[in-house]
Amino acid sequence: MSIKTPTKYGFNTDFSSTTDADELFIKHSIPELRSLEKRTRSDIEEKKQELRLMVGERYRDLIDAADSIVNMRKCALSIQEELHHMQDSCDVHALKRSVRTQVNEDNKGTKDEKKHHLYSSAAQIKLLVDVPEQIWRSLESHKYLNASRLYLIAKLVYKNLQAHDDTPFNVSVTFPVVQRQWDAVSHFKSQILQKARHYLKITEQSEQSLAETLCAIMLLDDVTKKDVFQLCLDGRTSVLSQLLEKSITKDVKSLTEQFKEMIHIIRSSVFHIGLVFIRTGDDLSLFESYLHQLQQGFSVNEDNLHTPSSVMSPCDSKVSLTRLYSSSANIHLLMRYLPESIQTFTPFFHMSGPRGNFTQDDIHERMNGWFDYIVQLFQEKLGMLLSKVTCARDLNELRKNIWNILKDDESSKEEEKSTTIKHPSKVHRTSLGFILNIQRTAWSWSFACNLVFNNYFSIWNDLLRQGFNKRFQDIIQSSFAELSKQPEKLLKNRLHKLINPNNEERHLGKFIWAHDSIFSSANVQENMISSFKQKIECLVLAQTSIVGEAKLTFDKNLRDIRDDMEIVFALINNRTDELFYGKKFNGKLFNAHSDTEDLSSFFQETLMNSVISYRNQLNGLIEEIDILEKTQENKSILENNAKRLLIARISQTIAYESLELPTLLQTTTGRDKPNYFSSRLSSAPDPRLVNLRQLLMEVYFSAHKPWMQWITNNAQEAVLKMLYNSPWNESNIQTLIWEEISMQDKANSSDNEGAKITLPSQSSNELLRCLYDICKELNRVGSPTLHEDIIKDFFAELSLKIIEKYNSFTLDEESFTKVSEKGAIQLLFDIKFLRKVFEGCWSSDQDEEDDNKAYQKKEEMFNQSLRAIKQKIDPIDLTVFEPYLNKNVERHYARSSIMLGLLFQLNPKITDMRRKSITLQDYHNIIMPVVPQAARFTLLPISHKSSGGNFKNS
Repeated sequence: MSIKTPTKYGFNTDFSSTTDADELFIKHSIPELRSLEKRTRSDIEEKKQELRLMVGERYRDLIDAADSIVNMRKCALSIQEELHHMQDSCDVHALKRSVRTQVNEDNKGTKDEKKHHLYSSAAQIKLLVDVPEQIWRSLESHKYLNASRLYLIAKLVYKNLQAHDDTPFNVSVTFPVVQRQWDAVSHFKSQILQKARHYLKITEQSEQSLAETLCAIMLLDDVTKKDVFQLCLDGRTSVLSQLLEKSITKDVKSLTEQFKEMIHIIRSSVFHIGLVFIRTGDDLSLFESYLHQLQQGFSVNEDNLHTPSSVMSPCDSKVSLTRLYSSSANIHLLMRYLPESIQTFTPFFHMSGPRGNFTQDDIHERMNGWFDYIVQLFQEKLGMLLSKVTCARDLNELRKNIWNILKDDESSKEEEKSTTIKHPSKVHRTSLGFILNIQRTAWSWSFACNLVFNNYFSIWNDLLRQGFNKRFQDIIQSSFAELSKQPEKLLKNRLHKLINPNNEERHLGKFIWAHDSIFSSANVQENMISSFKQKIECLVLAQTSIVGEAKLTFDKNLRDIRDDMEIVFALINNRTDELFYGKKFNGKLFNAHSDTEDLSSFFQETLMNSVISYRNQLNGLIEEIDILEKTQENKSILENNAKRLLIARISQTIAYESLELPTLLQTTTGRDKPNYFSSRLSSAPDPRLVNLRQLLMEVYFSAHKPWMQWITNNAQEAVLKMLYNSPWNESNIQTLIWEEISMQDKANSSDNEGAKITLPSQSSNELLRCLYDICKELNRVGSPTLHEDIIKDFFAELSLKIIEKYNSFTLDEESFTKVSEKGAIQLLFDIKFLRKVFEGCWSSDQDEEDDNKAYQKKEEMFNQSLRAIKQKIDPIDLTVFEPYLNKNVERHYARSSIMLGLLFQLNPKITDMRRKSITLQDYHNIIMPVVPQAARFTLLPISHKSSGGNFKNS
């Protein structure tokens, strides 16, 4: 390489790569050397950059080139080795030496050693060939420990055959069947592990089978005791989860079987853990005994089969693998040719150290964690499973079946001491060949729990009780939810039918009185009499078809709920059931009594809430009518009032006529009552029933207020029109029908007639017509069915509003000045008559402060009107004729008792209108005999009356 660099004088100088540095310093100046250095450094950087680019762009080519070089080297070495081998094979001297060595070996007996290697390899190949069939047999019989041991022996044989360093021949080349047979055996590992893990979920197996399966997993999967313990619990948990997640609709019988299976899984898991993992005293657990035996040797001395659990090491005796193979395989003939490494093979287990340490406290901790997880699992999924049971009767039957299953387990806790019942010992030979002296025991559930958990757990109380109680509550709520929705479903669409004025709901008077008798035919059947009684009852209570249907639907819903829940609440009084009470135990099993009492309280509370919701829906319908009425103004007042009164009657009927509501609300306190729901009601009403009736009657009263207000407004308008449009003077037409009354002076003789005056004998026609219209309206809405408080409040409000109009009229100077003395007398008569008509609504208990104030207010209003009107009348004349006027008012009140009788409901009975009783004498006088009366007892001095006084005694 040469470098040309410009000199100071403008010419180039060549520098060879081999030029010595000292020579450069001799021939060139310092500026030229610096230029040379600078150029050299620049060239170095350019080459580096080019190298980087080449490596980046040709990376794969470089790798391929490197691989090709390596392959070329291998090929060259192989060719060289073959050439050396060819050279040795063609060497005559080497061949002669080989023949001479062969002759010497035969002379020394190496032929027997070669035969030994051949037999040993053949015996191992025989084992390897027979393994697949033996593994299949073990898998079919669920002997997974045998299968895993066979697999490990086959693996050991294969490795031993592959190690051909000390053998005179290459086994893999000489016997190709070895590789093919191992390929057939190698896939068994995954199958054995899969089937063994699945078999852990099976509860119908002995504790020995479970221990062997766990050992098989440890042999193949290189896991610890903790891992197989958790694997066993996970398998049982997955089965429980699958059973809980089954959502197919089932009957009680199939659900009972499902719960029975889940309970069996939990119980068998606890018992298996106790029998397999828990130590008894200083002895090893069953699982630890198996692991200990496997570590002693992979097989057991045939001469020591009757040795107890501890056996001699297989290294110190002649061992055998014959029990792993069937007798048809004749493995015992090959045992002497097997290598010592196979006969004394011992697997490795993590028995100590951080991984292998697994104490009894660890077992208790893991089991408590497992049970907590099971509790959480049931809390999450039990509700979905029980949701398929839709009635309390089926749920109670299912619960009772589960109680029968768990009865022995729950009763074991009540025993003072759980004893272990021992049976004769049974000698059992395990699959490993050692003898296991099994002490057959009968463990109670409480004993097993204390052994496994160090605590007691109840399958019912901890897993099932909460879910069942919650489902009972859900059934109760769903049953009463239908009850609370009845007004919306039953009434909302039917209220629109009240538009028809001929609807029976629009005129209850016709409904009550205008019905024909059902006994029109002469043949009266017994069922017709019963139907007639029911008809009369409905008419008396004014239960129209809608009201009757609402009552029947309400009672039917409650009756269905009662029939469904009656068997559940029977536990409160049924204290002789052998399932829950026995002479052996003092306590109550399953907390059945307390749960039933809590469920009863929840039932009563839900019933109260559902009836309140029923009442709220009725109230909501009234509110909808009020809102609609505001938009319609006065176009449909009659229709809206009919709707409100219909809702009011339904509310009243439910409150007082429902037969099921009082029955369901009563509570049982005695022990000897046969049923929870008794048909006999106590004399004192339940406070809750009283409360519900008050709430329902609030709807009744609120529904009547718009109707009362409407009638009051109409009456006010009629009275106001009468007062301002009638001429209150001598031209008033009412004065034409005044009666003339003769006044007598008490000092004078009664024979002398006194002065005569004319006084009003009846109230004004408009006022009378107004009161009569009110009576017609009362008859239309069914006056006999109206509550007394409604009538009283209505009459009180009506009287106040009417007298307010009279007061406003007397305060109107412009109109009141036109009233003459005769007009004032008529007004005075009208007010006195009104006071007489409405006196019943004033005669309330005046001991109450509020009632006394209201009474005084009404008296003051009437007296105010009376004082204003009396000022229009001459005081002397008023003093003279007022007593006679009061008598006319009383007489007119008595005459109007038929026409205005509905307004007199709260007033005292009228006695002066009664007819005088007919005496016996008068009764005889009105009888006209056809023939003269015959004389009787003629010998006695008894006189006989003649008929009509025309006949004399003989």
